[in-house]
Amino acid sequence: MYNKLVYVKCPGLGQEVLTVKLGFDCHAHVYGSFKNVQESNYTPSRPAPLVDWQENLESCQLSGGVLVQPSFLGNDNRQLLEILAKLDHAYRGVVQLPKETTIEEIAALDATGIVGVRWNLIEGRSALPNLSDPQWIDFLDNLKTMDWHLELHLEGNRLPEIFPALHEHGVKLVIDHIGLPVEAEPMQDRGCRLLLESGQAERTWVKLSAPYRSPVADLKPHVQALLHHLGRDRLVWGSDWPWTRHEDKHTYGDTFRWLNDWINDADDRQHILDTNPRSLFRLGA
Repeated sequence: MYNKLVYVKCPGLGQEVLTVKLGFDCHAHVYGSFKNVQESNYTPSRPAPLVDWQENLESCQLSGGVLVQPSFLGNDNRQLLEILAKLDHAYRGVVQLPKETTIEEIAALDATGIVGVRWNLIEGRSALPNLSDPQWIDFLDNLKTMDWHLELHLEGNRLPEIFPALHEHGVKLVIDHIGLPVEAEPMQDRGCRLLLESGQAERTWVKLSAPYRSPVADLKPHVQALLHHLGRDRLVWGSDWPWTRHEDKHTYGDTFRWLNDWINDADDRQHILDTNPRSLFRLGA
């Protein structure tokens, strides 16, 4: 593990001071022009330029991060790939792909900095994948072959419908937004319980991000339970910038401070921000 040393202007002093880059933002969306795709009922109010996100990264002394394909663009990953082509090893991407995608196509995407696939299954936008379908099994096998992860965006009360089969398959899983719990008590939330029980297998990670997407007001108990049962090695942080469907309700700094509220120990926070993203997403490699 290493931290990136940079010199920045110290506000009010007019001189450069040495600072340490803290880590990575593991969940953000960047896009320019857009249009609705058939599967989406949402259109963002404005573009989300790369330069704006990078300014936010700099404001929190972060080195880079992971760009996730926006749901409203469906399987059309062209913008994401064009953006990644401009960036270095401090950035990676997560795409959406159909089950027909071949291992050769996945390998070609891997060479561009893509490290995983996202299934956005919330709010009944699409049926849960039928994991008895041989094409889906082949698809998951291909992810394992390439050491990619499957990112799952699904409400906590629906997680039991698909998580056990995915976990048994052995694919590397990354769970979005603290698992979107629906119960205030972690052990009373069926989805959260599944995540806690999966810890011993050491192939499930959880993104500490977007608490506003859960109906539970305070998610610190859930984060603390995950920290205790999964361990700090299985947690990463993301801003969820630019907060689609929740724009203008908070700042980038707010999302960064939430991690401080959830995780008390500074060494644990640094591990979550820096060590884990380097390993899981091959950031900085």
